[in-house]
Amino acid sequence: MNDPDRFREQVDTIFLVDHDSGPIQLRLAEVADGRAGGGFQRFSLLFHGPADRVLPQGTYDFHHDALGSLMVFIVPVIGSNAERIVYEAVFSRPMPAPPAP
Repeated sequence: MNDPDRFREQVDTIFLVDHDSGPIQLRLAEVADGRAGGGFQRFSLLFHGPADRVLPQGTYDFHHDALGSLMVFIVPVIGSNAERIVYEAVFSRPMPAPPAP
C-alpha cells in the first residue's frame, strides 16, 4: 500500500478517519516525493482536516472508497491555520530492484 503513485491518484479525495468523537474527513492535498537513500524511497502524504477537530499525533484507521482501510500514523504540521489543520504521514519503502538486463 505504500506506493506513492496509488496515493497520487487519490489527491483531492476524502479519507474518513475513525476517532472516538466520530469519523473525521481528511482530504488528501498532496503527495510529496522525498529523497531516496540507503536503499529506501521516502514520500509524504499531506492531508487537510477541519480546524475545529484536531487529531493528536498518532495512528488512526483510515477508510477510502478506492484504497480500502489502512492504518496511518499522522502528525499535525506547520501550515495549519483557522481554516484547516494540516497533517503529514511519512512512508519509507525499499527501493524497487532495477530490471534485469
